[in-house]
Formats: sequence, C-alpha cells, structure tokens
Amino acid sequence: MLSKQILRSCRSIHRTVRQPVLSPSFSLEKEWAGRHVALGKLGLGGDYEWISAVQKKFIGGGYASAVDVDAAVCVAEQKDQVDDVIELLYKLRHSVKAAEKLESSEYALVRLLLKYQPETILTLANDPINYGVFLNPHLACLVIDHFVKTSNIQAAARIVTWMVQQEELDNELLNVLGMYVCAKWAELPADQQTLDLGGVEEEEDVNDDDIRTFKFPYLKNDSFDEHFDLTNPHHLIGKSMMWLSRDTSSISDSLKSSINVLGAVLFEKLPEANLGIATSSPSVKRMVSERLAAKEGEEQSEDVKKILETIGEVKGEEETLLSEQILEHLKKIQSSEEQKLCSSQTAQFATWNERRQELAKSQAQKVLIRIRQDEIRAELKTLDEQEEQMSFFKNRLQWEKRAAENTQIDEESKQRHRKREAAN
Repeated sequence: MLSKQILRSCRSIHRTVRQPVLSPSFSLEKEWAGRHVALGKLGLGGDYEWISAVQKKFIGGGYASAVDVDAAVCVAEQKDQVDDVIELLYKLRHSVKAAEKLESSEYALVRLLLKYQPETILTLANDPINYGVFLNPHLACLVIDHFVKTSNIQAAARIVTWMVQQEELDNELLNVLGMYVCAKWAELPADQQTLDLGGVEEEEDVNDDDIRTFKFPYLKNDSFDEHFDLTNPHHLIGKSMMWLSRDTSSISDSLKSSINVLGAVLFEKLPEANLGIATSSPSVKRMVSERLAAKEGEEQSEDVKKILETIGEVKGEEETLLSEQILEHLKKIQSSEEQKLCSSQTAQFATWNERRQELAKSQAQKVLIRIRQDEIRAELKTLDEQEEQMSFFKNRLQWEKRAAENTQIDEESKQRHRKREAAN
C-alpha cells in the first residue's frame, strides 16, 4: 500500500515539474512595464538616486511620505535594489504614515521579489505585522503559479493558506487554483507535507536604532481561534480546502463534496467529513482511508469507525487524482476567468498611476504652501518690528510720562521705607 502511494505521488509530482498552470499572457508584463511612463512624469531622476533620496528622509527620526516610498518601490528593477525597497516599506510600516501605504507599493515589491527572491515572499506572509504586505487576487495567482512551475508545492500551499486567512475568497480563478494546490499538497508523501510558517531566527547583531516596538492595549486571548492561531500544516490546508470549496460556485457538487471531505479530515472535523464521504471520489476515499489508518496505536473514535466502514475496502486500481479533477475544471474556466482578472488588474494599473500623480501633485502643493507660510511669517515679523520702531517716537510723550510716574512711585516707596527705619 505504501509503495503504491509513493508511486502515485511521484507520478503526480513529475506531471507538475516546470508546468505553469496559468497562461503566459496572464502576467501582464507589458502592461506593468507601462508604469515607467507615468513615473517619468514625476521627474524622479534616476532610480538609484530617487531610492537614495527617500532613504535619507527616514534618517534622524524623520519619515518619507507613502507616495515617495511608492515611487521608489515601483521604479526599482534591479536585483541590488531589492533589500533597499524592502527596508523602505518596513520603515514606512513603522512610521506615522503607515496607514497611507499604497496598494501599488506591495504589488510592485512582490513582483520584484518574484523576479529575484521569490522565497522572501514567504517571509512577508509570515510577518504581516512588520511588513504590512498583502496580495491581491492577480498577484496571488502569479505567486502561486510561480511556485507550482518550480515544483515548490509547499510554498504555493503556504500562499493559499495566507490568502484564506485574509479571507480573500471572492475570485473564482484564485479559489480553484488554491484548491488545486491544496490537493497537490495532500497528495505529497507524508514527510513532504510541510509549510513554512516562520519561526525564531538566530540572534543577529541589531542596531538599537532600527528596533521598533508595537504596544497593544490588550493581551492575547487565551482562547484558540482556529484561524490565525493555526500552526498545524494539515489543519491550515484542511480549513483552506473547506473554505475554498464553500465559496467556489463553478465546481460541481460532487467535486465540491470530495474537496470538503478531504479538507475536513485534514482539519480533523470528522463529523462533517462523515456526511459526504459516501459520495466522494475514489482518490479521496483512498487518501482518507490511508490517513486515518496511519494513526496506529490510537483509539479510533466513533467518527473514524463510521468513515472507515463507509469507505469499506479500498481497491488498488488506478483512479483519477483529486488534483487532476480540479485541474481539469480549472482548464475549462481558465480563459474567461483569466480575462476577467487581467481586465480588472489592468484597470487598477491606470488607477494607481493616476492616484500617484494626484498625490505627488498634492504633496508638491503642500510644500509650496509651507514655504509661503514661512515667508508670510517672516514678513509679519519684519512689519511688527518696523511698526514698533515707528510708534516709539509717536508715543514718546506717553512713554516719558509713564517713566516719570514709575520714578515717583519708586521714590515714595523709598521714603516710606526710610520713615519705618527711623521709627524703629
């Protein structure tokens, strides 16, 4: 039984080696490159010069604006600029302008990472508090497809679980692609069913000035939320499969039931799995049977016994893998769904460019207003000084009278003081 499972898994892995799921045109390379025309209108100068200029704004406790950082991230194209723009987004996230971060900034960063450091995307996924980077549906599909193409199913599955945790479940293409990846992950050998969820890194020499601390007015709840608190890879994949199948409308009821059953078993929600196991596909029944039977030495619950009884004897003949069933459905909807998402994303490119132009213009106007305010304050101060000089001679008699009165008051005070001393 084990040898057959390994053979099926190896065959499945072989089919996916360097085979992207999405079409080449889905990446919108040409459309994304068009941002440089819009960036050229801002008069940034060279890309290295602008990135350096924005870095200087954060020196000495200062901060750059969100549009400054956005322009720096979007203009970056070279490998040696990756760390610089990551640092800029990190510093913006920890500044008073964090809430103003533009969506195009995180989109540009992730596309740059896909080009040079795709594994770093997992770092962003595992630390959203410090980096504040999230994926939109188009970008998520690009990242997942990249990892599928490089046969890194574990990384692709981590992105899927990240999107589910953010409850990004509205796009049909992303949902089906996510279910495909989760099924591929579940079909891997047991020792390969892992997820990179981050962890404690080795201590490094860190500059105290670079340390930022978040203060929260509450303590973490003791209760387990079964969502953001999930750290078990099988639970994460299982919940993702259940939620994705629930919110995907294009798949058939039988396929949806099979995905939900496998997800419920991985998530250890056996009562729900028991409801649909009878109508599940043969490949799902086999995987469920193998997973439940693998827990040797553990006392079987009533739910486990019911599921195994419903499955009965698992036959050893070849069956269509769940991932292949999902992939077949994905190919049917791929053209129309890709077109919808690409059209939406292309429109967003135009919106981002317009928004960046507006913010840059507004920022320049604010600078001019501040300069003018300083000039007006300086002019008012000069006028006050001139008026004081001119009014001094005009009010000379009044000032002399006040001085004489003050002298008389002072003299009377001294006389009273001498009389008291003489009386004593």
